[in-house]
Amino acid sequence: MIGKLLNGRYKIMEKVGSGGMADVYKGMDIYESKVVAVKVLKTEYSSDPQYLRRLNREAQAMVSLKNEHVVSLLDMGSEGDIHYLILEYVDGVTLREYMDQNGALAPGDAVDIICDVLDGLSYAHKKGLIHRDVKPQNIMMTEDGGIKLADFGIAKFAGKATKTYDGKEAVGSVYYISPEQAKGEEVDMQTDIYSVGVMLYEMLLGKPPFTGENAVQVALKHVNEDIVPLHEANDRIPISLSDVVERATDKDRSIRYSDAEDMKRDLKHALKNPLSRFARIKRRKESSNPAGGKKNKLKEHLPLIAIIGCVVGIIGVFLAMFLISQGKGNAGKDSVPKLLGLTEDKATEYAQNRGYGIKIVGYEASDEYEAGTVCEQEPAAKTKAKPGTVVSVTISLGMETVAVPDLFGKTVDEAKSVLAERGLVLDSVIDYEAGPQLVGTVIKQSPDPGETVMTGDMVKITVCKEPIVETIRMPGLSGMEADDAVGTLLNMGINNYRIFITDNSTAYGEHPDGTVVDQNPSEGMDIIYNAILAEIYVFRHDPGEYRAEFSENLTLSSESNDVVVTVVTDLGEIVLFRQEYGSGTVSVPFTGRYWEKGTFTCIIYVNGMVYTSITRNFE
Repeated sequence: MIGKLLNGRYKIMEKVGSGGMADVYKGMDIYESKVVAVKVLKTEYSSDPQYLRRLNREAQAMVSLKNEHVVSLLDMGSEGDIHYLILEYVDGVTLREYMDQNGALAPGDAVDIICDVLDGLSYAHKKGLIHRDVKPQNIMMTEDGGIKLADFGIAKFAGKATKTYDGKEAVGSVYYISPEQAKGEEVDMQTDIYSVGVMLYEMLLGKPPFTGENAVQVALKHVNEDIVPLHEANDRIPISLSDVVERATDKDRSIRYSDAEDMKRDLKHALKNPLSRFARIKRRKESSNPAGGKKNKLKEHLPLIAIIGCVVGIIGVFLAMFLISQGKGNAGKDSVPKLLGLTEDKATEYAQNRGYGIKIVGYEASDEYEAGTVCEQEPAAKTKAKPGTVVSVTISLGMETVAVPDLFGKTVDEAKSVLAERGLVLDSVIDYEAGPQLVGTVIKQSPDPGETVMTGDMVKITVCKEPIVETIRMPGLSGMEADDAVGTLLNMGINNYRIFITDNSTAYGEHPDGTVVDQNPSEGMDIIYNAILAEIYVFRHDPGEYRAEFSENLTLSSESNDVVVTVVTDLGEIVLFRQEYGSGTVSVPFTGRYWEKGTFTCIIYVNGMVYTSITRNFE
């Protein structure tokens, strides 16, 4: 592949990576003199419908994603049995490589990275896409610290039920797979949230929560075993961050964060308040009267339950006898007083009067207790504890609210500064719209000016930009007669096109003569209609019985030159010849074939530019 020119435009320079289904190369877009990444489906999968669909799904998923934290799709195409995507080239390393080099990360560094990942996911989720393969290998880090989410190869559009694990093979890395993926259930935004939580766990602790000898073992642990809280695994990790990760990785999706923005907001708050327990999971007690299937299961296990009941009863008798024989039980202990709702001074006085100490371990916002009062305590009220025990309490900050300032007319930096003064955060995902206002200034915001919000909340802005050329979606031409396909392009204002004749039945199967079997750009891609060269591939068993001889000498100056010769017809320009040449004076001899007799104008192009035009008699 090294040195190959794809589509006469993308030159392969060097291999930079390899995954399960594709190899990634560093390439050069010779039209724009820009470095790109070329993702090429591996040869062994080039004719496999499953992998071709995955590559096409990745293109469909990425074509609508234009965000600073998502790798951009630039183009896609096929050439023989080579199927490829052209992607934005990210000069840096993967998060996997960064973690392998640095080990466990500092909380601030880990949260900064994860917040950028969440921004990218939030954008994708709003576009209706679930990534389903969030892992360090799919996070790119630029040299200047930028974060970009890559590889939407197994992404799905929300609302379409899919399965990503069948008990034998995990699509994506099993270390970051969610319980619902491992069980083959439908996925949603909370699936990506779980994977982000597992990834943050590993970044902070230096190892993932679950490991095993094979993929199935690890997947089962995600389904059946609880993740050891981070602060228990390493007491140096802030308990506030541990709580956020525990919530993000809960097996119950209803307990996880509802969206990426909510998780990002809590992560920011956790860094500011390392001792706070605002994200701690408060579970409801399950109903004591299960219905339906649960009753059936209970009936099935009655013999086992009876045996267990007998054993428990016997143990209970011995335990009671032991406590009686001790004659003490909770002797010398008393109930911890209830301090919730008391001010710091009153809680201290109340606890000391009953022989207990008090220690303030943190402050957090609370909508249940007024500012300055105790909103949490440990041990809990009425717990048996010896006098002298120190009760840890958290003091409520109350409902910390602030009025949103008016940002209209301010630059992004000015808006960020004004929000910071009020304790608010600027959403890193900024929308841009063309308008009559000064370019680069805020023209919209959400929430609106004057609206009351919680301290630490995010404010989203829309910034004025210069008008740009609008894009349209490339139409689907496959199966059309050639003249109908040309008419469709012309009606959409796409006047720059070329027609390629192919008789390769192996690649396209049997088709009626004169019908379109392939196209570039692909159907559905966003294009600027007056700035592209469309290529139409038309199937014909016979390329034509009339011939014309060509033998042209060309002087070429570039290191790599894409030479194309076309014949001008009523249908448009039909490609007779295409080949790549190096620099210097070269001869271009070939026999052109066409299915009509007569004299026609032929055009020679070098790297997309007209080199010369000639006439030839086809006979």
